[in-house]
Amino acid sequence: MFVLASFAVTALQHIQFTLNHFTGDTYLGPPTGNDWFEKQTAGTVDISCSSWMDWFYGGLQFQLEHHLFPRLPRSQLRKISPTVKDLCKKHNLPYKSLSFWDANVTTIRLLRSAARKAWDMDLPIPKNLAWEAVNTHG
Repeated sequence: MFVLASFAVTALQHIQFTLNHFTGDTYLGPPTGNDWFEKQTAGTVDISCSSWMDWFYGGLQFQLEHHLFPRLPRSQLRKISPTVKDLCKKHNLPYKSLSFWDANVTTIRLLRSAARKAWDMDLPIPKNLAWEAVNTHG
């Protein structure tokens, strides 16, 4: 019962983490470069929703803003979002924001693609995603 109750209570949060992080870009091999801001914009996705949904998402629908300003209270993330969008536009960086439905579709497609690549044993060992998962660099 405890496990079922904990899953029921945290289900939305687990879905939110998956949508925000799995749909972002990833890189293979050791990290290169030193542009932290660029890696944050490429690796996260915001979920566009109405302000009345903020309580349900707990501010996590503003994942990029949360990564850039981790100590900012979640009640302020919606207010800073336009500034982050403008900053990304100014520096020609991606600002990805999807609807809840589109983020789910994108995540499922990405997971299906990754699973197929992981089982593609025709690829040489350093290019095989199963090998990469076991030998991750960061």
